[in-house]
Formats: sequence, C-alpha cells, structure tokens
Amino acid sequence: MAPPTLQSSGSAAGSTAEKAAELSEQMEIEAIWTEVNNKVVELAGGDPKKVQTTLDINAVLRYVDNVQASDKKKSEKFSTFRNIVNRTLQCINTVGGIVAEGASTVFAPAGMCYNALTFVIQAWQGYEGIFENLAELLEKCTEFLERLESYDGRMDKRLTRVAVQNLRLFVEICDRTIKLRRKHTRFIAFTKQLFLNDNGIQDLLGIMDRLNNKESMLVNAQTYKLVSDSAGDIKLILDGQKEQKKGEEAKKWRRTIAKALSFPSTMLDNDGEPIPNWQKAFDARNNTLVDGTGKWILKDKMFLEWTTSTSPTKPVVVLGGKNGSGKTSMLANTVRYLRKMDRAGPTSRAVTAYFFMEGEKRKPEEEDASSVVELVSRTLLWQIATSYEAMTKSVFQIVERSPGFDNSLDLWQQLFINNKERMNSDTTFFLFIDGIDKTLVPLIQRLTSIPDNKKARLFMTARPQVISEWLEPADGIEFDVIPISEYNGDDVDMYINYRMDNMPILKDASRPGISEWRDKILKTLRVKCDGDYFKLNTSLKALAKVDLVDDINEVLADADKTRTDQIDAEIRQLNNNRTIKEIQEINEIIMWIENGRRWFSVEMMEDLLSVKYKNTPIAKARTPSPALTRRKTGSSTPGTPPHEVEEETAPAALTISLLPFSQKLAEKYPIFSITDSSFVDWRSPEIKDRIPSRDAGDAMFNSTASGPQILQESEISIVRHFLNNVCPPELYTRFEFEQFFNAKLGAGQKEYICLDPENDDIRIVLTCLIILTEADLRKNESLREYAGYWLLDHMEKVDLSAADRDLKARVGPLLVKLFTDESGIDSMFWPFDLNVSLKTWDQGEYALLREVRGEWVYSMAGVEQVSRWLHDSSVTKHIDTEPGISLVSAVKTSSVNLHEAVLSTAAKTMAEHLFRRMDFTPRHFWCGCFFIRGYLHRLNPEKSAQMPSEPSVYYLDDSPEFRKFENRAFRPEELREIEAWAESVLDKTNYTPVEESSWEIHGALITFQLCRAAEGSIDIYQGRARKAIELNPKNWHACHFIAKQPNTSNKEAVQLLSRAKQAVDELSHSDEAWIRDSSNSALLARITLDLGDRLWELGEDYPLAASIHRESLLYNYVHFVNYTDVLTRYQKHEAWTEFILFIEMLNITSSMWEAFFDELVNEFIVDLVSVRRSDMLAQAADATNRWDVIETFFTQAIVIGTRQEAHALLFLLQDGFAKTLASSADKTQQDKVVAVQETALANIKLHPSDISSRHTVDAMTNSLAETYLDKAFQPNLPIDKVDSYGSLIANLLPDTSAVLDVGAYSIAACCLVRYHHKRKNGSPLATEWLRRIVRAGIELLSDEDEENDDFAYEVLARLLATIEDAANTRVTWTLRNMVQYEAQVKWQNWITAQPDAIRSPLAKHHDAFQIAPQPSGAEEADAAADRPAKPTWFVACAGCDRQWAVMDAPLLTCADCVGTTQLCRECHGLLAGGELKKKGLRCKKDHVFVEVPKWDPSLVEGMPRACVPLPDGTDPAKRWITLDEWKGELRKYLEGGAKEAAV
Repeated sequence: MAPPTLQSSGSAAGSTAEKAAELSEQMEIEAIWTEVNNKVVELAGGDPKKVQTTLDINAVLRYVDNVQASDKKKSEKFSTFRNIVNRTLQCINTVGGIVAEGASTVFAPAGMCYNALTFVIQAWQGYEGIFENLAELLEKCTEFLERLESYDGRMDKRLTRVAVQNLRLFVEICDRTIKLRRKHTRFIAFTKQLFLNDNGIQDLLGIMDRLNNKESMLVNAQTYKLVSDSAGDIKLILDGQKEQKKGEEAKKWRRTIAKALSFPSTMLDNDGEPIPNWQKAFDARNNTLVDGTGKWILKDKMFLEWTTSTSPTKPVVVLGGKNGSGKTSMLANTVRYLRKMDRAGPTSRAVTAYFFMEGEKRKPEEEDASSVVELVSRTLLWQIATSYEAMTKSVFQIVERSPGFDNSLDLWQQLFINNKERMNSDTTFFLFIDGIDKTLVPLIQRLTSIPDNKKARLFMTARPQVISEWLEPADGIEFDVIPISEYNGDDVDMYINYRMDNMPILKDASRPGISEWRDKILKTLRVKCDGDYFKLNTSLKALAKVDLVDDINEVLADADKTRTDQIDAEIRQLNNNRTIKEIQEINEIIMWIENGRRWFSVEMMEDLLSVKYKNTPIAKARTPSPALTRRKTGSSTPGTPPHEVEEETAPAALTISLLPFSQKLAEKYPIFSITDSSFVDWRSPEIKDRIPSRDAGDAMFNSTASGPQILQESEISIVRHFLNNVCPPELYTRFEFEQFFNAKLGAGQKEYICLDPENDDIRIVLTCLIILTEADLRKNESLREYAGYWLLDHMEKVDLSAADRDLKARVGPLLVKLFTDESGIDSMFWPFDLNVSLKTWDQGEYALLREVRGEWVYSMAGVEQVSRWLHDSSVTKHIDTEPGISLVSAVKTSSVNLHEAVLSTAAKTMAEHLFRRMDFTPRHFWCGCFFIRGYLHRLNPEKSAQMPSEPSVYYLDDSPEFRKFENRAFRPEELREIEAWAESVLDKTNYTPVEESSWEIHGALITFQLCRAAEGSIDIYQGRARKAIELNPKNWHACHFIAKQPNTSNKEAVQLLSRAKQAVDELSHSDEAWIRDSSNSALLARITLDLGDRLWELGEDYPLAASIHRESLLYNYVHFVNYTDVLTRYQKHEAWTEFILFIEMLNITSSMWEAFFDELVNEFIVDLVSVRRSDMLAQAADATNRWDVIETFFTQAIVIGTRQEAHALLFLLQDGFAKTLASSADKTQQDKVVAVQETALANIKLHPSDISSRHTVDAMTNSLAETYLDKAFQPNLPIDKVDSYGSLIANLLPDTSAVLDVGAYSIAACCLVRYHHKRKNGSPLATEWLRRIVRAGIELLSDEDEENDDFAYEVLARLLATIEDAANTRVTWTLRNMVQYEAQVKWQNWITAQPDAIRSPLAKHHDAFQIAPQPSGAEEADAAADRPAKPTWFVACAGCDRQWAVMDAPLLTCADCVGTTQLCRECHGLLAGGELKKKGLRCKKDHVFVEVPKWDPSLVEGMPRACVPLPDGTDPAKRWITLDEWKGELRKYLEGGAKEAAV
C-alpha cells in the first residue's frame, strides 16, 4: 500500500534547483507522451481520425462483446477474458488519470491506451484461442499496472514518469502483438502462450518489471524527501522502512512455506501464517503443571544420553504408560526443562518442535480432514522451518525450486532430510510428539534411517500396546522406553498434595487431625488409583465436595473402582440428582459437543444454551432480569429514551443462571471439562462411550446401565403387599412409599442423559433459525456468525424421514420467516458491524456475508435445501399465514426458478435498503448490490446456466466466480441494471418530486461509492445529486453531498451547508422524534462538521469554524476519520487552543465511543501517531499546558478497550499514548511512559493476538529495555533496585528458542547483555542471547544472499559495541562503510556509462529548461530500469544530525546506548562538557564510547573477495583476513572463549 502521502513536505517556495528539476521532469513526461500519441496514430494506419478521442471503458467492453458475438465458434474463455480486459482498463484508467495530471490532457492518456487495445483485438479477431492468449498477456501487464494504482494522488514527478513509461510500454506491447499477427498469417489456431513465448514481448514485459522495481525505490526516495525537514526523525523512519522491508521478505518466506505445508485456510492468520495452536496447547498444559514435578527425567540415563550425546545410539525415546498416567504432562515438562537448560544438547543451539494432539483436535466436519501424519508433519516442519532465519530461508528456497510434494514423507525428505541447513554444526533438532498413530511409523522410520550423525532426536509418548504392536515390529527404529509409572511416584504425591492444598477442608494442616487425614488420603489414593490421573481426579473432585468423615471414607473406598464403574456411577448420580431442566441442558451440551461444527468456548456455549428461552411464550412474558456484572450489556447514549436504545445497543445478557457457567460445569456437570484450549468438551472420551442413545429403547435400563432404574408394576405390587402387611398405615404414609413407587413407574418418561443422533442436527437448525430471526439475538456477533456460516450445513445433514415431527413443524415457520421477514433477511445479507474499520470488517463480517451469498444467492445449494424442506408436510404443517403460504406454493410449483421463489422478498428488501433507507456507507451499498447482481444473474436462464451450482467456488479469492460476483468495482451498466430492476419491483411510477429526489441522491451515492473511477462517473453522480436538489431543495443529503465535492467552491459549499444546517436545526427542535433517529442525527452531525471544515478553509473566521466543529460532536454520531483531518487543520495553523478545546469536547462525549473503539484506535490514534508520525497531541498539550485533556482522552479510551477485552486494539492505543507522552517537552512524563508501556506489554503477553502489530510490540519492548538500562545505573541507586531493573529487562525477552528474527529483539537483548557486562556478574540468559545474535550474524554472512550482509553487520556492530569489543566493532563498521562505498562506486559508474540523453538530467549542471534529444522509448526505459540504487545515508550524528552515505570522518558509537547512538567528535565533545542539548537524546556524558574509523578506500585496494579489511592492522602486508577467519574470531563467543569478558 502506498504511504498516506508521498508529497514533499518542503517549504512552499522551495529551492531553485528543485523547481528546475521538477520542470525538467515535467517536460520529459510531455515528450514521452507525445511519442505515445504518435505511436497510437501509427497503429491506426497513420490516420489520426481513426483514433477515437472519446473512447471509454464501456465502449471498449461493448466492442469486445461484439467481437465475441460475431465469432462463429463461441469461446469458453470469453467470460474470463472480458473480466481481465475490464480489470486492465480500470488500471489504465487510474494510471492514465495520474499521467493526465503530469502531461497535457489533450492526449487523453487512458483513451489512447484503450485505442491501442482495440487495434490488437481487431487484428486478431476471428482466430481460435484469441481470448485465452490475450487474457494471459493482459493479466501479465495488469500485474505491473495494479501496483501504480495505490499511488493515485500521491506521486511526485519521478513516479509520474514511471507511470508514463509503463503506459508507453503497454502501447509498445500492443504494437508488438499486432506485428506478431502479421508474422503468423498462416496460423488458424493458437498454440498455448503464443504471446508470452514471444521474445519481443518478453523483453518489453521485462522492462516493465524492472520499471516497477524502480518504482519501489522511488517511493522510498519520496518518503525520505517527505521527512527531510525533520532530521531527528529520519533515521527512525528509514530504519523502520528497512526493518519493514526485511519483515515483509520474511513474511513472504513464511507464507510460501505455510502454503507448501498445506495448512487449511481456517488455520491461517491475516498474514497467511499458521495460527500456533500447538503453542497454545503447550502453554495451557504448562500452566496446569505442578511445580517440581517431572524433575526425575533430568537424572534418567537414557534421557541424558539422548540429549547430550553427539550421536545417540538410539535417537528415539518413548515415554510409555497407560491412558491417564500423566504422559502428556510429562512431555510438556520435558520440553520446558530442555528449553531451560544452559546448554541443551551437544551444540550451542537446540531447536525444539512439539506436537500435542489436544492442540490439533478437529471437528470431523471442519475444513481440515488431514490424517495424523499430515497434522504432525506440517506442525513440526513449520516449527523447524521458522526456528531461525537461516533455516527459514533454506526451506523457502527448496520450496521455490520444488515443483511439488507427493506426500508427508516427501515433505520431510525435501524440506528437512535433504536440507543442507540440517547439517549445521551448531544445531541439534529435538522433536516431541504426544501420542503415536500407526500412520506415524513410516515417518519415524524415515527420520531414524538417516545415515549421518545429524539425525533428529524424537521423544514420544505411547501406550504399552502401541509400543508392542507398532514400534517393536517396525524395521530400523532403534528406541529406548522410559516407563513413566516406575519414576513418577513423587509426581503423583505432589499432585495429590497440590489438590489438597486447594481444598477448604484440608488446606490448613495445622488444624487438629488434618495432617493425619491428609496422610491417609495420600496413601489411599496412591495405592488405589495406581497413578491413574482419571481416577485420581474423580476421587479428588468428590473429596472437594464433601466434609463429613463418613463421606470422605466412602469416596476413598470407591477410589479403586474401574473407570467404567466410576463413569456409570457418575452418570447415574447425575440422572438421579439433577432436575429435568438440568438434564435437558446436559443433553444440549452433548449435542453441541458432538454435532457443533467447531469447538465452543465457555461463553459461547452459555449463549447457545440461552437461545431456546428466546422463542417461547414464557420468555416473551418474562420481566427483564437485572443485569449481571459478569456479562456485557449494552449502553445507551445520554439523552436517548430507553425504547430507542433497544434497537441500537448490543444484545442484552443471555444469562440463564446466576451461577457462572464455568463453575456450573465443574460443580454440577462434572462429565464435562474446559480443555487446555478453553473449549467445552468431555472430561474424558470414555464418558461418551457410556452415554446411551435415545433411540436405543429400553436396553439402556438394564441393571448395569447408567440411566434411571425402572421397576415393573408386578414387582411393585409384591413390595406394596408386603409393606401393607408389616407397616401401620400412618407409618406407610409418613415414608411416602406410594410416591416412590409412582416415580419408579414413571422413570421411563423421565429425562435422562443421552445422545440423540437422529435429531441433533435439526435441533441445531432450529437454534440457528431462532438466532437469525430474533432481533436481539442476531446482535450477538458470535451467535450470528455461527448461525450464518453453518445453517446450510446442518440443514443438509438432517434426515427428514427420521427426524422428530414436532421439531420439523417448529422449523417450518422460522424457515419461512428467515426469507420473508426483514429481521431474518438482514441477519443473512445486510451488514451490522458498522463501527469498525474497513480492514477489520473485511476480516470479520464481510467474510461471513460473502460466504452466505455464495451458499444462498450465487450457488444452488441453499435454495435447493429450502425446497427439500418445504416439500416435507411436517415442516409446512404450521405455515398457515402469508407470505409463508405463497412461498411454499411457489417452491412446490414445477419448473419454478428456485432463486425467484425463495429470494424474491429478500431481493426486494435489498432494493428498498439501497434506494429508500438512509444507510450510505460503502459496505451497505456493496452488500445490497452484491446480492441483487447475483440474484439477477440467477433469474436470467442463460447467465444462470454458466454459474456453478456448488458454493465452494465462490469462496476462493482467486476464482473467476469470486472476482465476478464479489468485485467491488461495479461497472456503470451493472448499476443501471440493478436500478432498473429496483424501479420495477418497488413501483416507482407514481413518485412525488420529494420521493424522486430521494431516489436520485441514492443513485448518486451508489455510483459515487461503487464506480467513481469509471469514465464519466463524476458527471453522473454530481448530475444526479444536483437534480435531487432541483426536485427537492430540502434534500439535505443531496446538499451535503454536493458541498463535499472537491470542485464545489468554499463559498457555494458554505451556502449549501448553512442553509441545510439551519433547516435541520429547526426540524430537530420542533420534532424530537426526528432527531432521535440515528440517520437524522448523523446527517446533522456531518453537515455541521463539514460546515466547520469549509469555514476553516474559507479563512474568514477561524474561531467560528472551530466552534462549529465542536458543535458537531454533540450529536449522536462518531466519525474519528474526520476528526483526524480537523486536528491536522488546527496543527497547520498552530491553533492549539482550538485543538485542545476539540479534544476536551470529545472527552465530554466519550459515552458514545464504545461502539466505535476500533475506529478510534485505527483511524484516529494509529493514523495520527504511527502512520503520520505526528506529535501534534503532545504539541497541543505543551503549548497550552493542558496535558490533563490529552491524558483524560487516552484514559477514557483505555477503559473502553479494557472493558471490551479488545487486547490487540488496546495495545495499539497504549502505544500511541506512550509515544505521545514521550514527545512531551517535559521530561517528567518519562515515568508515565514507562507505566503505560509496562501495562501494555503485560496485557499483550497475557492475551497474544494474531492481529497485533508485531513490529509495534517489538519497538515498545526495545524502548522499555533501554529505559530500564538507563535507570539501572542512576547514581546512588540501592543495589536491590539495580537488581530489579536487570530482572525487568530479562522479563521483556522471549525464550531464545522461540525467536526467529533476532533483529526484532537485538536492542532489548543488547540491553540485557550490557547490564550484566557493566555489573560483571555473569548471566546464563545474557550469554545465550549473545550467542544467539552472534550465531545469527554468522549465518547471514555464510549464506549466498549478499543483500542481507549489511543487516548482519548492523546487528553485530550493535552487540560488539555493547560488550566494548573495540577491535571487532571497528571491523564491522568498516564493513558497513565498504558496502556503502561499493554501492556508491556502482552508481557513479552507471552514471558515467549512460548516453547524454539519459545522463544529462542526472548531472548536477543539467539545464532544467532544456530538453535533450530523446532516445527511443524502449531504450530509455530499459536504461532507467537498470539504474542501480543510489546509496543514501546509513548513519547520522545524534547530536547535529549530519548524515553519511560513506563516513569521511570518524564517529563514536555508544556502548551504554547499546550501539544505537553515534556522535561526531564535535558533538561528543559537547556532550562531555554537558553542553549538548537535544530533545529525545538518551546519551549521557558518562557513557562509554567506542571510536569507529572513517572510511579508507586503500584498505580494500587489491583485496580478494570474501575478505574482511582490518582498520587497525599494523602490518602493511596484512591489511585484511578472510571472512572465514573473522567468523572464526566471532565463534569464540559461541564456545565461551570470550563470553566471560562479555557478560
């Protein structure tokens, strides 16, 4: 994406040289485009009259359609070709618009290219394969042109020149294609890729490719120019760009690897990388481990030999034990201990990769149906591939070279076994697998059969039966078995004691008798449970619920029962003790666990269980329950009546019990548990096996079953007769024997815990329909998402012939309501999530809506299911009112168009929304027009026949169907078709002028939002808006729209907006109900805000404009995007008082922010602080001494983010707060900065998010580490405080084994190293980080990629300066200078080699007012594209901001600033004298510096390749050493030779 602006921030006057250079570029652009114009005339046969000057996109597409219509043999590829032509034309239109700003518009840039394309189609018309081959060629061109679109409105002259050259190349490609037609005059049919195989066309595409590489460099150059007036920020920005570029490259590697490993899309995050479920499973399991358990393995001889030997005799260790013996926890403990070892394994680096089946648990219906070996392979290979940068790059290169992979074993063979990086002498690979599947045996054989001594070491868990049946018979697997039951006795005791420590009756061992009871319980459970954690947990849970001695003894007596007996007893107890409603709830939980299409969190499960209460007469008559603090509830806008709030607020709490649901599961429904991944599941899979099915009949009631015990009436008669004979009547009555007998006779009708496979899916269908048709339920985002995604899938799974009739009858009316009632239609097809940024919406609600459209509108799947259901008489039994009767009748009609029958009401509703409702956001227009466009295609038999019936093709972003039906760039003719249909279905014939005016503004806005880039669109939407005003001068939406147009003058806009505001104000005062409508209050707010903007731009009364800005905040409308522009206006005029007053008013209206928190963060704070890199908030606070206002703003926003648990957004907000505080001129804000950063990092560590900006987290971590380091060495600081800062730095850093990119943490790591270096106390963690950085640097210098060498030098220079290794610090800086020097020489040589026509604009003495003779287009474009990058500065003095591309003076780099600060000698002298004063400078006069030499070219004269210059060399004969020798010097840090001196 292009930067927000790429325009220079220089002064208005600018330098004469800059003006001259700009004029030179302008004249070159004009000259190039004149040549393009001549070329198009040449293509027209030399006749300018044949060039159509008014040709637009629609005309070209009509021409293409006519060509297809005239073909005798219709092409199957035509639809794809037309779409690609349209996309190409759209790109050309945008790029042409850019060129039009830099060249004479007489030449109509886009139109000239349109002409060239029509000449190509005309030349090849009638030849078979024309569409397929031209589509390939145009798609290739569009790849390059698309990149230029993102810079629309943000180009300087040089980038505009690149755009011109791209369009010229497009015309030359057209020319070459026409000439190719003459060359192949005898061809009747094409061969595949005829155009792309032509050398001439390939040459031109190559030039276009190189031009686009040049474009990337020019964007960086423009960004540099943008900030050149703020020298203090330049280094930060360019370093960020460099880091971002490196980060993007690493992301590309990882995305490619993830794709090769075949991770399903549901497992990928927004960057296309796998969501680390394995990490979540490990962390969750790790959190349950009892401290001290598992240490026995560190003394086990087999384990020690496996870990420490350079070549273990048996590379596989199996932890054996029966189910429930604690193997999984022990595996997690082993991973944890291995990672904590000072030196795990025989090498300096240990790569640990692990797989927990719990973390990879899948629903059978989920997208991922991978086998166990596929799950294990991709999980372990991903962790290996991303374990360190050299491995990532190596795997990426293998993937790039490989044509594909046959299976999982082939993946291992190519990506790991054959990978040269596996042989890295510094690395040992440890693989942990929890549980062995039979499909894993061939993989284990493959991994253990590697002949060298660098094979991976495997640690696995397995049951004895698995070991004997699968592993022992397998050939070639050498393994040791560690039987867990022989070693973990102490672990079991620790676990029992830990659980007793948390029981109220047993935790206080000082109470009399408690110690003895604890001993008794420990000994009893140790013996009776025999290490079976299932039995242990069952007994311990039972003990936690009792307190009487007899009950405790009873629990202990039952502790040795078999698992099956315990489960049966537990289920029988639940059947006997739980109420009917509770048993129904248990059965519903079972239904969702077994048949839900995904796993559910505790909160989601509780919400699902609540749904059934929303569709019953009892629920509708129920009085509102008081809100519970543990659940979220909606909030109203101040002053809004309660009856109005209900429609707009979030759904009310769905609580059905006052007992927290997680506690309810633990205490009342113990057959369930909350898993390590926080999902509700069976406590053990064995429990499900003991649950009977409802359709099993009376078989469940045998003597051993877990259900209620039923007695026959004859048996009861015998007992009754006996009791009547021996008991007096009073005693018989008192014991209530008759009630007992009746209960036993009625047990068959009692609810009992069971499975119901015949009806589970239909019950879920019923739940989904209730969610989608109940207005308050559909506001629950999670419920609506599940119902929308999975309704069709559950409907398809229902066997209507076996399903319960009553359930089918309940489904019928709801199914009809879904497609005939506005609430159901909107739930399925209309956007609700309007208060988030577009990026968040695209990743969230849009993904749901597009899938729903794919299933119900574009494909046949949905409507066919509706037809199947409505043909069942039980389903239609209670459908006895309109419009349900008509819908059923239409569906049952033979030869009916099912889309028309099912979706006609929904389509009409979408039309009403588009042309009658006051919803004007792009997402509203997209959703409405997407639906109607697809619907109209399905109504057209010819078009419908070309549409696939299956929904899956409409989900794929790169499929033709997706691009066709979900393309947001609508063509004008598509909108005309939609509007024409809407006119007919909404019966627009008798509209009044007011209604007609409303229709016109809707049409104008739809055109503006959906196809504003199309030629002629401006005239259409502005013309319709003005027509709307003519029809109804009080159409304030139209007045507002016209006033917003850039070609409307400030005076006209002020007149329009003032008139509109006055009228709307009067209306709002006279009609309170009118202003309570959210669309009306939003209109008033927008009119008021824009009036303030126009008044400000008019410049006649700034205070009035600012007051109107503030007034706009008082209405029920929030739009933070606009507020950014307002504050920017204030900043430019340094109107700080108005700035603070605006923020203060925002604070007053903070009650309205709740729903717009995403926009507040992304579109306001992030945009201001991070994207624009502005410190305007701090400037305003400093200028007015009103920091209280700014802090109040952030504090209120943080409260909202915390309440919403929006952790990723909250972090970005806190980052903006910290940066704003740090920009203050008052250094006393430093402690607040630290407090904010500490809170932010602690929160994000507890709640890691896939959408968090990793770069932002890393930058904050590094900043805080530098602050801690600085504070640790303040004068007279107590030693305990010094120690605490060291701990704080260490806590900021992740586990070194989990770090891929050391560059991200190098500053924080160097802070830790520096801390211990200064204290000279040694630290294993600091040593490990030192090794990690050195190893990464050596690896980068050892690969074949020279481009990353400078990054290696930079990271090493920082570390070596930190540990005061002066000699090697000076070497690394010399190497950095050498890279810059070589780039500078390359640049200068290129300049010298160019012809005058190309070199002259680059020469310093070039006359900007004279254009040199122009070479041919291809020649100049080729030369420009081959231009090497001109080296920019790479180091600057932190004192005076002087910059060096190559150092011509020595610098001093600061060891106490961990190599991040460099000073020239003059500034260092000022610092030492206490005279260097600069905002933001951390460096102090007592800091230690290492002097680095200026660049001396003589050092490299005659130096061979792969050598390192020695700036301190005293022997003239030895001015350099080999790179390998120098890397050998650095390896001392890996082996410990220099580490003592370092830390």
